[in-house]
Amino acid sequence: MSRGLRSARLLAGHRAPAAVAPPQECGPLDVRPRRRHVGRARVGPTLAQRRALRRRAWVWRLLLLSWLLLTALVLWVAVRWIGPAGAGCPLVMGAVLLALAWCASVDLWEQEREMRNGR
Repeated sequence: MSRGLRSARLLAGHRAPAAVAPPQECGPLDVRPRRRHVGRARVGPTLAQRRALRRRAWVWRLLLLSWLLLTALVLWVAVRWIGPAGAGCPLVMGAVLLALAWCASVDLWEQEREMRNGR
């Protein structure tokens, strides 16, 4: 399927000459061919995007810290009142903590990648 003459000219970098060409001054010749930039220009993340990423990172940190403190509290209560047999529940909570940490890292990596790609 053809994209048409206009698209082919734009992709190849050729444009139709203007009806009246403005006079050009003679200057130093640039013998290097110019490369056309194809696609969007890369723009850095905006201030709002950086703030959103920073806020999301702090929310994940607070969630992980609160879960860690809750796990430590449950471990202390279980060992104090039940004995060494009460360490089973904090082990499960520790596994949940590791899963939350993995989810946090993946979420922040994806958010940062989207920010770098300009979304």
